[in-house]
Amino acid sequence: MDHTTAVSKYTTQFLEILGFAGKVNVMVKYDKSTDLYQVLFQTDDPSLLIGYHGDNLFAMQTLLGLHFHSQFEEWINLSLNINDYRERREFTLHSLADTAVSRVIATGHPHSLPPMSASERRLIHMYLSDHPRVATASQGVGKSRSVIISPKT
Repeated sequence: MDHTTAVSKYTTQFLEILGFAGKVNVMVKYDKSTDLYQVLFQTDDPSLLIGYHGDNLFAMQTLLGLHFHSQFEEWINLSLNINDYRERREFTLHSLADTAVSRVIATGHPHSLPPMSASERRLIHMYLSDHPRVATASQGVGKSRSVIISPKT
């Protein structure tokens, strides 16, 4: 059985055992160095699966990744997405960053965003990396780590 079929079958079984029905679709994005298995799950009740700011989603992605590592005896890049949560969250983070940038430009003072995960901070840093008037930096430790948006000097 190839990796794509195995990922699709096991993810479907995993979610059914948790009591969730829906459709699993696995797409593979090929890269020069590695393949990314994008697992898309559509369900009528996604909120419990996603959790607060995607906490449950990322935990399930980690569990599935560990399972596939033991099954395939190699690490695979896996991205679990439920009802397009990742795209919606990225849009929300971009809006949050845009609002903070407006405030920083208007006041000339740095602005701290709420604490967020490393992947979310990375999205903010990348989104604002080419901005001509502001710079970003991460500050804090662990779950309290956040992005600081400051005017460029």
